[in-house]
Amino acid sequence: MPANLPPEYIEAEDRYRNANSKDEKLDALQEMLSLLPNHKGTDKIEADLRKRISDLKKSSQKKKGPTRAKTPDQIEPQGAGQVVLAGLPNSGKSALLDMISNATPKVADFPFSTQGPTIGMVKHEDVQIQLIDTPPISEEYVETWVYNLIRKAHLVLLLVDGAADDPVANYDQTVSLLNEEGIHIFSPQADFQRDAIGKTNRKGQVVITKSDELSSPEVTEEIEESSGLPTMTISILDEEKLSRLSGFVFEGLNKIRIYTKKPGKEPDLQEPYILDKGSTVLEGVRSIHRDMVESLDYIRIWGSGRYDGQEVAQDHVLKDGDVIEIHQK
Repeated sequence: MPANLPPEYIEAEDRYRNANSKDEKLDALQEMLSLLPNHKGTDKIEADLRKRISDLKKSSQKKKGPTRAKTPDQIEPQGAGQVVLAGLPNSGKSALLDMISNATPKVADFPFSTQGPTIGMVKHEDVQIQLIDTPPISEEYVETWVYNLIRKAHLVLLLVDGAADDPVANYDQTVSLLNEEGIHIFSPQADFQRDAIGKTNRKGQVVITKSDELSSPEVTEEIEESSGLPTMTISILDEEKLSRLSGFVFEGLNKIRIYTKKPGKEPDLQEPYILDKGSTVLEGVRSIHRDMVESLDYIRIWGSGRYDGQEVAQDHVLKDGDVIEIHQK
């Protein structure tokens, strides 16, 4: 069975090959393991990754001298995905994170008020999404870890200052600075195109902040058309727009939620399982528990079937909100 590795896995593998330290190698290997699809064709790859991680950890433990402190870009992903906020000074990243998450970043009217990463969790219906605020990117010195964090993100939110004299130029400069660091942002809905060695592709969306100060609604259309990225406008003064942001971000992560039910019982809707869009029923079962695949008899589905409780093939593609009922031999 082919492995069908996702583009994010391929990028993590490139970082592993180009890593200059054990910490960087370990970080890349752990990301590869977290991105590895759950199906039979990846069993050997998973075993190899776990062995390499174990060997690296043992090797690091044997090393004499003080332990190297983790750099700010080594943040464990949580929830449905890790989303990094990126933008120029005063783009409104910290204010946004403060309004929609449980984080309490330093918010100020002057540039460069954010000095390190600030992590917050935002809720979309019944799932949590990790948002990370970073120091602004600019033509001045930017610490390496900022770009490394962007490279590792599952999704990058490009924040554009809607109150700027020229928001379009603000967006163009943001993208230009990322391109100079070998980071290419593409639409979550676009076909993945692998760049040359040393380049990183990342899914991205545009959020235009301070929409109440936008000079013209045409600015949004111009940025969306030139970028090819999903774009929305927000204002911290507009609660209705802020409430839509979590759904916008979840859509950009290209994830779905599935639920389970036992035969003859009501579905368990408390904690969904998070899968990539396009995942099959078999991959859903494997994400719940690998051992269940061996004794799998058939699956019934509520949601994307022709009717509720329909028995579906193992290659049936799941949709967000589906409920599956697993029958074992």
